[in-house]
Amino acid sequence: MSVRLRYLKRSKLKQPIMVAGMPGIGNIGKLAAEYLIHKLSAKRFLELYSEHFPEWVVQDGGILSPLRIDFYQCRPPGLKHDLVLVTADAQAATPLGQYALTGDLLNVANHLGVKMIGTLAAYVLSPEDGHSFGVVGGASDAPLTKTLGDKGVKLLKGGVIVGMNGMLPGMAPRSGMRGFCLLGVTEGGILDATAAAAVLKSLSSILAFKLDMKDLEQQAEKLTKLNPPMANPELIESEEEPTYIR
Repeated sequence: MSVRLRYLKRSKLKQPIMVAGMPGIGNIGKLAAEYLIHKLSAKRFLELYSEHFPEWVVQDGGILSPLRIDFYQCRPPGLKHDLVLVTADAQAATPLGQYALTGDLLNVANHLGVKMIGTLAAYVLSPEDGHSFGVVGGASDAPLTKTLGDKGVKLLKGGVIVGMNGMLPGMAPRSGMRGFCLLGVTEGGILDATAAAAVLKSLSSILAFKLDMKDLEQQAEKLTKLNPPMANPELIESEEEPTYIR
């Protein structure tokens, strides 16, 4: 098995935009995606299984399940497009797996008629950097980059984005799509709801839909399945070495 798709429901999507939040530092992307799924009453319609995941299973109440990527569909109030929300139990275990799973996700997106993919993730800075909390990001083309900047996203000046949160928007143009990445500034840790809220605020502004986040903190406490341990770095600022984001 390299990849297996399991459709739970097949339906037509109206000009869908894909938004993915994978596990990572602070679980910012994962929490943001899970909150969107909860708040927008998104319905799961597709599962992706792959041999490129780590050699784990997840358990819930004694029930064991293989790792997978889940796809949900919804249409937020005020948005003319459908959203395809994507989250996962883990990222791929190897660089080869990251490329393979990214390609699989882009193939699914093409099949669904997606023209734009956004990812939600983390930008790690230490307290010594004197940062203020906010959102940084980048996009696959100049007009989309300008849109991010106009919406208050601080544009990245350098560095590399590690993992699928960077590879999906970066490789999207090769599959005829546009891509962008929103990164919540964080000091790290297991769960950063403040950074997740900042990312969600930027996303709703960029895509022009309304999102009430009053119960984000409470919802975060319920997300007991937030990912198994991760092995990939995110972002470290440095003048001499490549920088890393996830």
